[in-house]
Amino acid sequence: MSSLTERKLLEGLKAGDVRALENCMDKYSLYLLAVSAKLGSEVLSREDREEIVSDSFLALWNNRDKLEKENIKSYLAAIVRNKTIDALRAYHVVLPLEDDILILACDDPEAETIKKELTELTKKAVESLPQPDRDIFKRHYFLYEKTGDIAENMGINPATVRTKLSRGRDKVKACLRGKGYEYENTSF
Repeated sequence: MSSLTERKLLEGLKAGDVRALENCMDKYSLYLLAVSAKLGSEVLSREDREEIVSDSFLALWNNRDKLEKENIKSYLAAIVRNKTIDALRAYHVVLPLEDDILILACDDPEAETIKKELTELTKKAVESLPQPDRDIFKRHYFLYEKTGDIAENMGINPATVRTKLSRGRDKVKACLRGKGYEYENTSF
């Protein structure tokens, strides 16, 4: 989608134009169903995934006044991903590391290659963490366990879990920086 069309959709949403929301639904519904299916097809029914997508469009509409220059497709995909993970948590599903990574559709093969490389480097950086830090990091960021649950299951203080997560983030980021990746916004 051209940036002009994206800008018009954003302007329409911010102005409360229902047609802009309908255009977003037409453009992105199938993609968002695929995002939800990638994570939840084994557990969630098609109806569950459709409800997640519908709820995501509702969240977009309800937060339209807060939108700035976001990429609508990426914004919606993140909402769907989070809602799918929440639904899976309700079923007590644990996602393996490979299923946790959402690679958004990309028209740029070079960017796609960089994303894959970054994913592999991140996995290696996490694997280089000492125990029990590595388990804590994986449980929190890849298996979506809450810090209190991790502390209880591992028999340690929740403050210790938070400290180890903070140190783990710093170590992973340092490993990635050492490989030439500098970025401000990370998922952890």
